[in-house]
Amino acid sequence: MSGEQLQAPPAPDPAPVGSFVLGDSISLTVAPTLSRLGYPVTGRVGQTITSDFLHQHLASSTAQEAPAWVIVLGTNNRGDDADIARLEEWLSTIKGLRSGRPRQHVYWVTPHRPDQYNGGLRDHDLDAFNDALRAAAAERRWLHVLDFTTPASENPEWFAQDGGRLHPGEEGQAALAALIAGTDAPLAYQPRAITELTWPTPEPSLELTEEQEVYQDLEFSNE
Repeated sequence: MSGEQLQAPPAPDPAPVGSFVLGDSISLTVAPTLSRLGYPVTGRVGQTITSDFLHQHLASSTAQEAPAWVIVLGTNNRGDDADIARLEEWLSTIKGLRSGRPRQHVYWVTPHRPDQYNGGLRDHDLDAFNDALRAAAAERRWLHVLDFTTPASENPEWFAQDGGRLHPGEEGQAALAALIAGTDAPLAYQPRAITELTWPTPEPSLELTEEQEVYQDLEFSNE
């Protein structure tokens, strides 16, 4: 084996048409394109990865009837050791919900925060989390990693128009849509549903959840 170079695994094929896309604001930026290509999208601005969020929406009839799932989550997570430790829990939740015939494959888009990002999580990078995600995919035939991080890192101009330098503009959105659906995906006969979830308004006496705190932090930093 000496002198031989290890080859990177081949890039996965695009997610099949009709795959259910679950994510955060990054998924919502590309939702109009994906909808026209036949992919239903459900997302919430500021959403982090949680088992509850995954279970609630992957157990829905739309997800259960889909041939595969696309996860666009992690951008709002710290990506620290605690998140890496929870990755197995999240993947276990996803695995337990795969009930299609055949069981759904899962395509997880690597979360990306550009170097120019100026929001509340700017002191945390996602490199270690993405490495853990790739390692997990290498051990699971049903899990595929869609690498958005590499082209996004090579094209920082994709994020120049966003105040927080977090959300991709038109070129970045096109690249993300092509990553999920393929470069030659035809338009669907009928667009699929886009569901933008909102946070419940907390009562003044109630404490914010950790997810809502992260969302408010990001919202404030992008003003």
